[in-house]
Amino acid sequence: MKIKFKRQAFFLLVFIFLINSISFAGKIGIEEGVSAYLLGDFEEGRILEEYNIDTPLEIASITKLMTYTVVMDEIRNRNISMKDEITIDKEVASIKGSTFELEEGEKFSVETLLQSTLIVSANDSCVALAKHVSGDVPSFVKKMNQKAKEIGLENAKFLNPNGLPENSGHNTMSVRDIFELSRYILKEYPQILEITKKEKIDIDDSIRGEDFVNKNTNPLLKEIPEVDGLKTGFTDGAGYCLVSTINVKGQAKDEDSRLIGIVMGTKSEEGRKNMSKYLLNYGLINYKKNLVLSKDSPVDVIHIPNGNRLEVEVFPKEDTYVLEKKNDNTLKKVVIDNDIKLPLKKGDTIGKVILYSENSDKVLKEVDLVLGKNIREANFLIKAFRNIKGFLAYIWNSVF
Repeated sequence: MKIKFKRQAFFLLVFIFLINSISFAGKIGIEEGVSAYLLGDFEEGRILEEYNIDTPLEIASITKLMTYTVVMDEIRNRNISMKDEITIDKEVASIKGSTFELEEGEKFSVETLLQSTLIVSANDSCVALAKHVSGDVPSFVKKMNQKAKEIGLENAKFLNPNGLPENSGHNTMSVRDIFELSRYILKEYPQILEITKKEKIDIDDSIRGEDFVNKNTNPLLKEIPEVDGLKTGFTDGAGYCLVSTINVKGQAKDEDSRLIGIVMGTKSEEGRKNMSKYLLNYGLINYKKNLVLSKDSPVDVIHIPNGNRLEVEVFPKEDTYVLEKKNDNTLKKVVIDNDIKLPLKKGDTIGKVILYSENSDKVLKEVDLVLGKNIREANFLIKAFRNIKGFLAYIWNSVF
């Protein structure tokens, strides 16, 4: 009986282990401490790890990433400039919460107000910028929502430029939306990192006073040296949130990469810091950008029946790097064009190689394949010789 009981207990433990393994597959261990998280690859837009990324959430001051984007669009379109001076009015001076302590009658440049928006999360600076760009806040918010549609943010809704709760509701985005907006900014306006990596805003103490809190709200700047952005957020409804980003230096032939980590809805500042740090470190430990295709190494040898060469090597058009998870393999599928017409020159595109993870059917990349040598149509004598050779081989195989 004792032996039978031990066997039953053993199989029960195995069953519980398997159930737990299935239940927590794809999780990294911080799910209970957040409302959502995402770890993504900036360059390719791959979502590496995720939890609850498509639910619309209150975003608090993460809003300011869109405010920055709209202002930068206006600067790029030469409607305003970084040097423009903005005179602070009574409405702006009355804004509460996290502020730049703007006072009525003061004058600040667009550049300084943008820095205060990102570094100290200044709610008042956002309103000042909005009024300068569009004349009034509602018109600016309309631009924010239009920009969200342009980028393709499906769950984004903006009521104001700073993320403070309104009587009518609050600004919302999904974590997937936040990821796409962050990627958009880093592509279009990479200079944002020159602001968000600063530990404090560069202003004369005499302007704001010695007691003014001018430190960057991003808690990871001192925790992980390579972190250089991007934006914090907090309201009672949103909890503590952080969009962080880190540039990962490649080793030897490996290429640099950039990770984006998003943590939403922690219950404390300490929790936000710890969860965000854990998420980025998880990416640093478990993912690495590797060279999976070299333009100098053939991917395959293809058969060209009518060519002066029956077989020719094909190469990837360019060196190709993929962010791979430890112990995962990137699989390759070669697809050659059906309508090959001769002659072709070395370097001509003749197909593509499709890269995908062994643990997913999702395509990671498609890379053009090019010929390694010139190839022309075979002449009559070569074709005739091949046909005779093929016929004799058929006879030989049939007889013997």
